[in-house]
Amino acid sequence: MFKSFFYCFFLITIFSTIILAQMDTITILHVNDSHSTLEAIGPRDANLEGTQGGISRAATVIGMTKMTEQNVLTLHGGDVFIGDFFFNKFLGVAEFQLMASLGFDAMAVGNHEFDLTPAYLDTALRNSFPPGYGFPLISSNVNLDDPTVQPLKDYIFPFITKQVGNVKVGMFSLLTPETNLFSQPDSAKVSDDIAGTALVMIDTLNSLGCDLIICLSHLGIFYDQDLAANIPGINIIISAHDHLRTDQPVEITDPLGGTTYIVQADAFYKCIGKMKIAVSQSGMELIDYSLINLDETIPEEPTVKATIDGLIAEIENTWGPVYSQQIGTATDFFEEVATNLGENGPHDTPIGNFVTDAYRWKTGTEIGITVGGSTAQPIYQGPLVGADAFRVVGYGFNEVNGLGFRIVKFKLTGADLIAKYYYNLARPSFSRIEYVEVGGIPIDLQQEYYITTNEFLLFALSDPSIIGTSINIIDPYLFADSSEFQVLSEYIINQQAISPEYRGSVIADIKVIENIELPTDFKLGQNYPNPFNPSTKISWQSPVGSWQTIKIYDVLGNEVGTLVNEYKSAGSYEVEFNASPLPSGVYFYQLLISAGRSPDGKTENYIETKKMLMLK
Repeated sequence: MFKSFFYCFFLITIFSTIILAQMDTITILHVNDSHSTLEAIGPRDANLEGTQGGISRAATVIGMTKMTEQNVLTLHGGDVFIGDFFFNKFLGVAEFQLMASLGFDAMAVGNHEFDLTPAYLDTALRNSFPPGYGFPLISSNVNLDDPTVQPLKDYIFPFITKQVGNVKVGMFSLLTPETNLFSQPDSAKVSDDIAGTALVMIDTLNSLGCDLIICLSHLGIFYDQDLAANIPGINIIISAHDHLRTDQPVEITDPLGGTTYIVQADAFYKCIGKMKIAVSQSGMELIDYSLINLDETIPEEPTVKATIDGLIAEIENTWGPVYSQQIGTATDFFEEVATNLGENGPHDTPIGNFVTDAYRWKTGTEIGITVGGSTAQPIYQGPLVGADAFRVVGYGFNEVNGLGFRIVKFKLTGADLIAKYYYNLARPSFSRIEYVEVGGIPIDLQQEYYITTNEFLLFALSDPSIIGTSINIIDPYLFADSSEFQVLSEYIINQQAISPEYRGSVIADIKVIENIELPTDFKLGQNYPNPFNPSTKISWQSPVGSWQTIKIYDVLGNEVGTLVNEYKSAGSYEVEFNASPLPSGVYFYQLLISAGRSPDGKTENYIETKKMLMLK
C-alpha cells in the first residue's frame, strides 16, 4: 500500500511539474501592410481573376487554423489605409469589418492610417463597429491627449493584455516617427523616443503578470532588429512597414541573453505567417514557423469571396469596370523595388520608368519624376485591368474624384533639378548627388526644364524641412481632373502592350568620392584663438545638408552679427569672426541647423551655443 501511494504521489508530482513547466502552446497568425488590397492580385487568369493574395484566401487559412488548433492569436502589423479602390470607395470600413468578422485580435496603427488625418481614421472605426467591439488598435508612442484626437482613445490603446489558454499575453506597438513628416497626424503626434517607450511598456506588461510580450512594430525590420538587440524582454516582434518577408524568424539576442523572434509577412495579403510557440514559466520556445503563400493552392473562402464580389460591384458602379474589363497586356513582370541598392550601377526600376513615361506622354514635358516611396505595387505579366494600374500608384487620395494623387507640371532650373544622377550611397540623404545629366547631355545649371510628377512630390519639393534645401518651383500647374491612375490607365490603353525596361536613369557610383569622409554627428567647436584680438575662427560640422546659421550675441543677448545664413551640404566648415568694431568682453556664438536630420533618422533642429572672450 505504501509503494502504491508513493507511486501515485510520484506521478502526480511529475504531472504537476509538467503543467507548471509548459503552461500552454499558442499559434500566432500574422499579416501586415494590407493596404485594403482585398481582391486577389496578379498574375490574372483568362477570366481576369487574380491568382495570388486576397483576404478571402487569408480567411481560409485563418478559419482552418481556428478549427484545427487551440489558442490561436490573429494579428495585423498595421497599414490598412490607402492602396486600392477598396479604400478609396469605403475609406477603410470594408477591411475593418472583414477583419472583425474573421476574429482578428489586435492591429498596430500604421503610418498610412493617418494619411487622411486622425478624423478620417476615427470616422472609419466608428462606421465599422462600436467601441469595445471588433478588435483593438494599439499604438504606444502616439499621443492622443489633445482634445481634437481624444475620441480615438475609444479604439486605440497603448497596450492590451489577452488571456490565451493558460497564457497571459501582453501586446504593445511602436509607430515610425516618420509619420509626423509624411502623413497628417495633426495633434496625434508620434514620439521618437522608441527605446524609452518600449521600456515603459515592457515594465508595465511585466507588472501586470504577462507571460508573453509581443511588440506589433510599424518601424521597419531593420529598426526592429536594433530594438531587439538593445531592449530586453520582448519575446516576439510582429514587424511591418517595409513590406519584407521572413521565411524564417530573425532571431536576435537581447542584452540579457534572451531571444527575440522577428517576423514579417510581405504585404497586400500575399502571405500569412504562422508561428507556433510553447510558453512556460522559464520562457518561450519556438516550435514551428511557416510563411504561407496565399496562391492558387489556397481556396478562397466562399462567404468572404461573395462579399468581395459585392464590394467590387459597388466600386464599378462608381468608377466603371476597373476589375472586370481588360485594358492592356504586360509582356513580363515589372519590378517595383530596386534590388541592388547596396551596389554601384543602375538603380532605376521598370515601374519607375513606366510611371514617368506615362507622365511625359500625358503632358509632353522633358522629364518625369517619381520616387520609390510613391509607387506601391508591381505589374504582373499577362492581362491588365484598371485596378492593376491603380495599385501601382495607390498611395494617394484627392477629394475631387477620390482616385489618388493628381499630376502636376512645373519648371525647375538645372541647379534644382534631379533627373539622371550619380550618387554616393555612403553619404547621408540629400548629400549624395555628384553628377547630373538630362537626355544624355550634362545639365545646364541655368536652364529651366519642364517636369511632370504628382502633387505629393511637388508638396515635398516645396518644403525645405522634408528635402533639406529650398527649391524654386516655377509656374506649377495642377491637372485637376487627371490622377496618376487615370494617366497610367490611358497610357496602357494607348500602348496596349507594355514591356518592362531598365534604363540606368538613376546611377550609383561610389568610386567618384570614395575618399571623402563625412561627419557622423553635429558639433560646434570652440573658437580659436580664445581669448582673441581682433579675430578668431569658429568651426562646426553637420552630417546632413540643411539651412545653417551662426550668429553672435553680446552678454545682454543682443545680436551683434551673423556669420553664416545659408544652405550647406553635409561636411565640416570654418568661418572667421572679426570683432574689430566691438568693445572687449564676453560674446556668445550660436549654431542653428534648421530641420536637420540626424544619422538615426530623427528630424530635429540642432542648436549649440559657446562662449568666447575678446581682449583688446
